[in-house]
Amino acid sequence: MAEHEEPEDFDFDEEQEAHAEEIKNIVLDYVEENEVPEETAIFTLVQLAVSMQMATYMGSVEKPSVTGLKMELERFGKEIDDMLRDAKNGAEEFVEDYKAAMEEEDGEAEE
Repeated sequence: MAEHEEPEDFDFDEEQEAHAEEIKNIVLDYVEENEVPEETAIFTLVQLAVSMQMATYMGSVEKPSVTGLKMELERFGKEIDDMLRDAKNGAEEFVEDYKAAMEEEDGEAEE
């Protein structure tokens, strides 16, 4: 396998954010167009994330094992826990921003 080299000015966070935004838009469009219940979409995305992480592990190691996969899932679970902790810490700001956006949307709808 050829080694992939990134340009010196490559910004991983910027690229990841762009991919995340595009994937989010694709998913949200699909959910809206197909009237998928939000609970179904959320559960499906979590299942997909776990399945993709498992497949990534299997393809990234020379000798995959049950123990190695379990360790990878444990590590992945800790990353998810960190994301949830960050979300909880930002809950107040999220609610305020959401309410403000809804009020702005309501104000535009009345015009």
